[in-house]
Amino acid sequence: MSLYRTWRPKSFTDLVGQDAVVTTLSHALESGKVAHAYLFSGPRGSGKTSAAKIMARCLNCIGGPTASPDNTCELCLSMLEGSALDVLEIDAASNRGIDEIRALRDAVKFAPSVMRKKVYIIDEAHMLTKEGANAFLKTLEEPPAHAVFILATTEPEKLPVTILSRCQRYAFRRIAIPTMIERMRTIAAAEGIAIDDDSLAAIAYRADGGLRDALTMLEQAAAFGQGDISLATLDLAFGATSRNYANSVLQACIDRDAAAALGAIEEASDAGADLHVLARALVAEFRNLLVAQIDPALLARDLAPEDAKRSAQRAPEMSQMMILRALRLLPDALAATRTSGNPRLEIETALLRLIFSDAPTVQAEPQAQPATAPVPSPRVAPAPPQSRAKPPERPPAKVPAPIPASGGAEDTGKELTLQRVRAAWSHIRAKAEATHPPLRIALSRAVVDAIDGTVVTLRMPDAWATEVLTEHLAALTEAVADVLGVALTIRTTLEAAAPRSKATAAPGPAEASEPNDENFDPDALFQYAQERIRES
Repeated sequence: MSLYRTWRPKSFTDLVGQDAVVTTLSHALESGKVAHAYLFSGPRGSGKTSAAKIMARCLNCIGGPTASPDNTCELCLSMLEGSALDVLEIDAASNRGIDEIRALRDAVKFAPSVMRKKVYIIDEAHMLTKEGANAFLKTLEEPPAHAVFILATTEPEKLPVTILSRCQRYAFRRIAIPTMIERMRTIAAAEGIAIDDDSLAAIAYRADGGLRDALTMLEQAAAFGQGDISLATLDLAFGATSRNYANSVLQACIDRDAAAALGAIEEASDAGADLHVLARALVAEFRNLLVAQIDPALLARDLAPEDAKRSAQRAPEMSQMMILRALRLLPDALAATRTSGNPRLEIETALLRLIFSDAPTVQAEPQAQPATAPVPSPRVAPAPPQSRAKPPERPPAKVPAPIPASGGAEDTGKELTLQRVRAAWSHIRAKAEATHPPLRIALSRAVVDAIDGTVVTLRMPDAWATEVLTEHLAALTEAVADVLGVALTIRTTLEAAAPRSKATAAPGPAEASEPNDENFDPDALFQYAQERIRES
């Protein structure tokens, strides 16, 4: 017999990891306040069906109703053997239609043959059809006094609310990693299986909160390793987990070693690892680092003791800003892996953006800086034709002075290349425009023109766009710092106006002040106009 069947809990004291459920049911049994319908919901392998069978014995034990059935009386033994006529287990996946539910509805009217209560355990209850669920409603709401229904499901949200409202609901939790390790250690010792704590933890992580899955893997690994289980045995029996590769990638990110990160992704891909699962594991690892920086004690439920300690030791090696950036980039990559034809590229791109955005120093490329010549203000109408022979000298147009961002070169000590800023420009725009829609017009034709240390020069299409950008410059500098991880100063310059042909009429002052962008967003312009009206 399989381990999970041999070690199936026989009483509430044996049901591990579900203390709240056990306490509530025990009190109800001891006080005699037993409901006619229960709904046990939770992840697979968390003990729902086992709890339903224990409940049936609690109700029908010769010494019951009791919270502690003796499991030795004739009635308890018949239920343990599965031969009790008054305890029926129904698989809703196979008996989901209206005909099967009508048969159940007719049978429930008859009194129990031997026992105190007639107990119906309906497993995978969410598989009932709409018609079957509707046929079940009246019986579930007003069953005979001798009938008790216990519905078990992993997806309670798929059940009609009319059924949910007629049941007492009990939510079973994922079994904590330390609890699962302790239970497996007890079972392995009783079964004579030699296994160390690291291997127990590896099985617990693979089981993902399901003790039944963990015991199945423990039994399989014991057969594979002939009773002696190690981490190498588990890797041979089940293959390396995505969590192993995620740890390697995480260390590469801490070391800011792009080559090592790409190597770990390549190794995972060559080994046939599910890259979507790997992305999820990476998100979990960075989340563990963030939690460890805030309160390491919160990791006790999710991680084995040694892994919680390791995360707490690693946490100071990475800045909180970099962790938060990872938790923005990687979920986007995770979503992209579902639909992308190249999930590996999505993960690699996110990791490289993460590593390079927080690099201590980026070597600046040699870049010829274009001269910024004075440009006449487009708000001033050109002189009449007769005065063009000897145009008077005019002072250059005023360009908004640079406004320093928070931080500065002395705070970051980082240099950026023009190529890198231009590559990130679309992400900077998206972030700034999301909070300040009027910037869509101002930035629609803005060009990253030059970079000198921590000063970035934007070439603006006209003075109107420059004015809008100046009003919302704080939002843009914040977006730059968020995307690039470096605080920069933003300077603006006007692009030279294109020469007009003689046949083209000179624009008037009002016309020159309008934004000249064939792709500008009218909604953003409207919002900007509203803001100006409110301010005035």
